[in-house]
Amino acid sequence: MGITVVRPVVVKAIVTEMFKRQYLSELEDTIRRLDAMVTQIDTQIRRSELERQVSPQSRAIRQQLEVERSRQEAARLELAARMKEAEALELQSEFSQGTLESTVELSVGDNFFTRLARAEVVIKDGIVIEIREG
Repeated sequence: MGITVVRPVVVKAIVTEMFKRQYLSELEDTIRRLDAMVTQIDTQIRRSELERQVSPQSRAIRQQLEVERSRQEAARLELAARMKEAEALELQSEFSQGTLESTVELSVGDNFFTRLARAEVVIKDGIVIEIREG
């Protein structure tokens, strides 16, 4: 008798020219979307400024728009920093892409720490080349 538990699995990519190109392209696309959102928010802020009546509700809406604009700008700055990091990645190095979850079967007598030890999947251009446990 056992139990199934969830553990994190780190996904690492071997940096290749193709990986670098694709990663930078994804970051650029995300930055473009953020820029479009900021432009849209700016338009909404200008519209609210042109309204003749300034009510508490319109002030609250404008304040929400300003907060959202700041949040989008912070996200853009983070993405710009990630782009610089991506451009500096060395070929054939490992780049941590994120974490997935996997299930592990635990049974009586298992070493808990060994069974739930860190696991990694290493990929190169989308192909799994190594699975590391422990």
